[in-house]
Amino acid sequence: MPALHTIPSHTRSRSRIPVTHPIRTVKEYDAAITEIETLLDHGSPKGSPEYDRLDLLSVLVEAYEAEHYPEPESPTPQAMVDFMLDQKGMTRADLAAIMGGRSRVSDFFAEKRRLSLAQIQKLRDLLSIPADLLIA
Repeated sequence: MPALHTIPSHTRSRSRIPVTHPIRTVKEYDAAITEIETLLDHGSPKGSPEYDRLDLLSVLVEAYEAEHYPEPESPTPQAMVDFMLDQKGMTRADLAAIMGGRSRVSDFFAEKRRLSLAQIQKLRDLLSIPADLLIA
């Protein structure tokens, strides 16, 4: 169990949690966030026990957030084109003329071929997809 006497009494938080394991529950997460805020408000100097505790709690919170609140992945260009085709009531076959044939459409969706600049411009105009979302 961590020693409470290392942190001045005016910076101790009622929600102080013993750090004996990774954060496992929302209650532990909330308590860690509260303590981090208290330690940040105190402005603990680097190398102090308070600073080390802040550093440790930050790592634990970051690990908990990565597991429980992962950042959404950006959609692939293929997913964006598929989505917009569906929204406009079109099919992949409708892209053959602007992409240089059915085989190029097939290669693009199989992720065997990247889009050329000309294809990106045509898809942008046809499907209203921002060009930066079409660049892999």
